[in-house]
Amino acid sequence: MPLFAALPPTDLPTVAYVPTALHTAELVTERSAERHTVRSGDTVYGIAARYGVSPTLIVHANNLSEGGRWILPGTTLVVPGADSATSPGTTAKAGTRAKEPAGTRVTVRQGDTLSHLAARHGTTVSALASANGLRDTRLIYPGQVLVLPGSGDGAARGKATPGSSPAARPATGAPAATGGTVTVRSGDTLTGIADRNGISVAALAKTNRLSTADFIHPGQKLRLPGGATPEPRDRAYDPSTVGDYKAGEKVEDTFLHYRYSDGVARSAAANRDYLAAVDVPSREAMKQLIVETSKRHGVDHTLMLALSYQESGWNMRAVSPANAIGAMQVIPTSGDWASALVGRQLNLLDPADNVEAGVVIMRALLHAADKDDHAIGGYYQGLASVREHGLFADTKQYVRNIRHLMGTL
Repeated sequence: MPLFAALPPTDLPTVAYVPTALHTAELVTERSAERHTVRSGDTVYGIAARYGVSPTLIVHANNLSEGGRWILPGTTLVVPGADSATSPGTTAKAGTRAKEPAGTRVTVRQGDTLSHLAARHGTTVSALASANGLRDTRLIYPGQVLVLPGSGDGAARGKATPGSSPAARPATGAPAATGGTVTVRSGDTLTGIADRNGISVAALAKTNRLSTADFIHPGQKLRLPGGATPEPRDRAYDPSTVGDYKAGEKVEDTFLHYRYSDGVARSAAANRDYLAAVDVPSREAMKQLIVETSKRHGVDHTLMLALSYQESGWNMRAVSPANAIGAMQVIPTSGDWASALVGRQLNLLDPADNVEAGVVIMRALLHAADKDDHAIGGYYQGLASVREHGLFADTKQYVRNIRHLMGTL
């Protein structure tokens, strides 16, 4: 039964690869080269970010085939142009970048995420977000200036660069008009949730008609008092993490005449409710993100724009009853496959990660399929199914729609 979402083919390897069109190669002059031993999960892109060099330089210096798609743990790579003063060495653990001095400012580039910047500068996402007053860690934009943690300098917090797109700006930290919701995780307490969301335990308990001494349990959904916003999630809900959210309630479970399991349908409802309660980029901002991410990974951006429009209308809040999430309509298992391809955990609720998942899945499908139409159909039907059964009638229409949109959008 098709899931009508981005599906991984069962016979493609889940080995990390590096995009071949990430950044224009920099010219390197008199800087020393470093050596890096590949660890499980490493990608050329991640290694390059860690040392502050271009992925293209690493590919050429090591004569890597297929743009560095296949790198094996234990392999030693030469990293040309790495600055010995800041690259891993005697002053930092092998494979990690030494921290920049407190007060250093960095400018966000196209394709950057907070996780990329944190890895590049030897810090954490939470510390970087805190140092810059970011309430929503997903929304940063090219040209934005961020302060590295430890400076105590809040002058650049939330600072916008003239000419930047308002749709791509991060949340300002102003209270929401109404409260959102949060799902209890293992180990959570009312006190901990209240602390994380900047509210009092009494207010949280009152909003949910609880006593401050009541027990709460993983998967339970709590409403936040007016003025609070849901805490960011590190990954999307799936049947293994949704708990008893909406258990026993009627939730939408049918799509295109197919009915999905209770766990899948409730996970979709949880993801839908989460995205409804947080800020997401506008459709125009999502289009720009799709173009930038596609170019970074060497995939035809007109194809990805057409595919996302067909799937969701560039709507990051879209979640189908099959639990296909966001603008690229990727299901969690496919998100895990995409995570293996890029060498880091992708969060399908994060707009940048959602787009990246869709793009790298399509890139893998294009490499594996005999025909581009089979790759496009594989995004909808699953490539293994396409190989076994050919394109279903509705898949053929899906491919025709994508081809038409590529010429009109």
